[in-house]
Amino acid sequence: MVNSTLQSSKIFSSIYDPDCVFVARSSQNASHWLPPNRILLDIMTAGMMTVLGDMPIICAASASSTDALCLLRDAGFWLPREIHSYVNADDFMMILKKFRTAGMKVVAQHVYPLSEIPQECCWIDPSILSFLNNKANLGKLVPVGNIPARDIILIDQIVNGDKKWNLPVVIKAATDESTGGGVDVRICFKNNDIKNAASYFSDCRFVICEEYLNIQQNLCLHYCVTADGTIDYLGFAEQVSDDNGAYCGNWLEEGTRCPIKAVEVGLSIVRAAYERGYYGIVGIDMAVYDGNPCKVFDLNFRGNGSTPAILYSESVHRYHRQPVIRLRRLKGKGNYQNMLDSVYRAMAKGILLPLSSCDPEKMGYIDEHPLLIGMILGETRQHVLENEHELISMGLAI
Repeated sequence: MVNSTLQSSKIFSSIYDPDCVFVARSSQNASHWLPPNRILLDIMTAGMMTVLGDMPIICAASASSTDALCLLRDAGFWLPREIHSYVNADDFMMILKKFRTAGMKVVAQHVYPLSEIPQECCWIDPSILSFLNNKANLGKLVPVGNIPARDIILIDQIVNGDKKWNLPVVIKAATDESTGGGVDVRICFKNNDIKNAASYFSDCRFVICEEYLNIQQNLCLHYCVTADGTIDYLGFAEQVSDDNGAYCGNWLEEGTRCPIKAVEVGLSIVRAAYERGYYGIVGIDMAVYDGNPCKVFDLNFRGNGSTPAILYSESVHRYHRQPVIRLRRLKGKGNYQNMLDSVYRAMAKGILLPLSSCDPEKMGYIDEHPLLIGMILGETRQHVLENEHELISMGLAI
């Protein structure tokens, strides 16, 4: 690793075995419930780059170019020594095969068909990963008092109009495939939304119908559990979602504390997952209320979008002396070099720290805009919002 200004409170190479390689790419044959945008999937392959330590990674060339890596180092982050870039699916499988031949285990962010990554090559048995991440199984991991009211029903019951609804209601895919970004969720406020959901989830045999939560605080709690059963609570971030449930980033504020009862609920969930054979990073989405039990509405047994920001937050607060962070996805209005110019100017002003970036030209995407995942810094939330407007004036769309 290169010497860095910023320090992560936990690195993945301290959690996983030395003979592991990190793979955040999703299989093109099992990504129905992930964001469909190609460049967004590419940038996600570099999402955990800054927290891997010395763990090798296979990453899209668009997110691991010389300029992209230089940007992260200039921002003060650690990077792995071994970064293996691919330019297409065949290239990815060839690199993966080399690691498998060398006896390396794959730590995958997403479940792969066994024809692509055999079970014996996986850090976690794919069947365990599928079970834990399938929203239909949430009730088998979460304490009863912390589960939202929910039913698992046949999709035919929606299509045929057999079920009566108390609106609004949240409908989610019950699937063993990877999910993310709210793609597998539909919030229904009126009967026409129910009809649209029936069409949207037509590929599912079952769906979850869950009560709509009037959320006081929407938090993502992060944990890690090692092979010997040691569990560490890593911190939390406040999540931001749009009216349709799509993920829109996070707030992190120095000095804030997560309710102890919420942390304890999360610990019990991670213990239950460990007993089923899971070791690694966990993200738990909770609705937290004053004086009432928290409600757990999603479990993610992988590194989450806010994981790097949480692990670096203390170091960022200390070094940059800004107590508020907003994690956001930004889009360049021109080409990648134009975006880099804007990002470096924002870094010089102390209002932005990049966590990953993506140059669409490196993968031959002609009509895509460059992307950046970054932490917008400020003294208060209002100050951060003002800095967002400044970033827009500098050529970065939000």
